[in-house]
Amino acid sequence: MTKPGLEFGFLLHTRHLIRVGEGVRNVEELWDTAVRAEAMGFDHVWVGDAPRLSLLDRAHADCLTIMAALSAKTRKVRIGTVPLIAALRNPVLLAHALATLDVISGGRVIIGVSVAPQYKYAEREFQACGVLFHQRAGRLNESVHIMRRLWTEEAFAFEGKYYRFEAIGIEPKPIQQLIPIWVAAGDNENALKRVARLGDGWFTVAPNLEQFVTRRQKIETYAREHAREAKAIPSALFATFHLDKNRQRAEEAGWACAERYFDQPRSNLQHLSPFFGTPEDCAQRLRGYLESGLTTVVARIVSSDVAGQMRLLMDELRPQISPE
Repeated sequence: MTKPGLEFGFLLHTRHLIRVGEGVRNVEELWDTAVRAEAMGFDHVWVGDAPRLSLLDRAHADCLTIMAALSAKTRKVRIGTVPLIAALRNPVLLAHALATLDVISGGRVIIGVSVAPQYKYAEREFQACGVLFHQRAGRLNESVHIMRRLWTEEAFAFEGKYYRFEAIGIEPKPIQQLIPIWVAAGDNENALKRVARLGDGWFTVAPNLEQFVTRRQKIETYAREHAREAKAIPSALFATFHLDKNRQRAEEAGWACAERYFDQPRSNLQHLSPFFGTPEDCAQRLRGYLESGLTTVVARIVSSDVAGQMRLLMDELRPQISPE
């Protein structure tokens, strides 16, 4: 674990796994990268959940299935998915799957839930899964309550607006008792209130420090309204990295890689929270977040040399923020 500064997580890309003819080779690379991340000292590895649709070449491999395999491939690194679109899934089945994952992994599961990212065809995806799109926020709220009760109570009946069932329980129960549920939220007030009310932590892609501070302050205000200790809610920045000893080269290569990966021009990618620069530059920026309440950074790397970027991140950037 990092100490006493930021925890570092690593995003494992799974979008490419679904491409014809590339699956077997790419899945082996995925396992190798996860094992490397664990050996290098990352605190957790993460996979994405949405969207499932392939219409925009943005489909991902199923996150729960990948997490199960990662549980067998690794030994100590924590395993998470973000943003998990809980409302697309039945909460009883989801709670059961996550509890089973927690047992398989030895108590290493963590999730970051979201109402739903704003992408094209999102409403169509919900419709295909039998969920009304306008119910996604209410279903998420009820799902969080249901899952936590299923993880800790032997059996109970539930009568909500979206879910109703007679007394039931699940086995196995998770090793952690309560699997940490972080809530992803941008600048939407209802989402920030959800973090304050329900979240074990907050996930953000705040593109700059000013927005991070503003949103963090709102969460702390809302938390106090619910009699929660505001400072106790940790914060994770989902950031995109491309590091180089040369600042200009890092910026040029980082944006070029990001534009290729997302198939979008730079003007459409400002939400990525980009950290394209030298390890010293990026460490200095992250210190500002750390001083403002950040506890975790999850790194999405955009580069053809993933292993090299991981070494720069952990060997040169991290020691400047989280000294041993």
